[in-house]
Amino acid sequence: MAHCLKFLERCTFLLLLFCSCNEREERNVQHSFYYWKTVFNLTPKEQETLKQQGIQNLYVKFFDVDWNESTQSAEPVAKSVFDQKQPSGVSITPVVFITQEPLQKQDTSALATLAANISNLLSSIASNNGLNLSAEVQLDCDWTAKTKDAYFYLINQLKKQPFFQKKTVSATIRLHQLKFVTQNGVPPVDKGLLMCYNMGNLRHPQTENSIIDEDELKKYINNLEKYSLPLHVALPVFDWYVLFEANTYKGLLRDFTIDGIKETKGRIDFDRDTVINGYSFKTGQWLRHERSDAAVVKKCAERISRKLKSKELTVILYHLDSRHLSKYNQNELESFYNSFR
Repeated sequence: MAHCLKFLERCTFLLLLFCSCNEREERNVQHSFYYWKTVFNLTPKEQETLKQQGIQNLYVKFFDVDWNESTQSAEPVAKSVFDQKQPSGVSITPVVFITQEPLQKQDTSALATLAANISNLLSSIASNNGLNLSAEVQLDCDWTAKTKDAYFYLINQLKKQPFFQKKTVSATIRLHQLKFVTQNGVPPVDKGLLMCYNMGNLRHPQTENSIIDEDELKKYINNLEKYSLPLHVALPVFDWYVLFEANTYKGLLRDFTIDGIKETKGRIDFDRDTVINGYSFKTGQWLRHERSDAAVVKKCAERISRKLKSKELTVILYHLDSRHLSKYNQNELESFYNSFR
């Protein structure tokens, strides 16, 4: 009898283990990329990456919404130009980036007009370029406690517009918006896209890497599983240089390349006036090189994955760019997606 009980216990344990493994394997992870350039024109390297990673949908920024001081009104800027047809078998999700000033400086009537203008421009870009769109529209905004009411009102107005009908509306969620959810609120959308980058103090000279840092990430995600929206995830695959003069932040250099100049622990000091690729640096200035190292991205992805409950998940890498992609092999890119399975 005891032998039978032990046998049953062992079978039960194995069954639970099998079910647990199956549960982990049930998560369906959709691979995707952001495309954040004004001109849509994929390089051969970018097209090959889409094929190798099985990308079926791209998140493409269509335009920014910014504030025009001269006209005292919100207007679209950095509108996408499609110089190339979208790849066969790859749909596009439009993304609209909204700055803070239109939210700070407009009343509800102006925001309602803005919603109509956004809808019309999205429709125009899509139809004029014959785009095959997904059933989703994404809004990207670094709203705060002071602008949340205006932003949420704008979202509700957008959802009434023709372009948004029968579409899923998603919104980017930055880590500070996740951590301080009581102050920042939750946007009235169908799902959120958790941006797991730009998490450190960029302007502080002692910061080692403001793009991605596992210790920094831990400070923001304690209540991740309690967030009321279903969350998907964006991870970084980019680098940049941060310019300082002594301990004063002077600017950010994106898409900047340095060849033949030695870095010391990710830092370049200028002991004389120097010109590199058209950029002038003065004596005493220095650059901090910040990267999205593959090992760090993977660790952060695994940490986030353990806290997500969703069985359907989109993972978006930011962003599809040949220069950045050249710093990763295909196995590393695949590992970022697989961290969520």
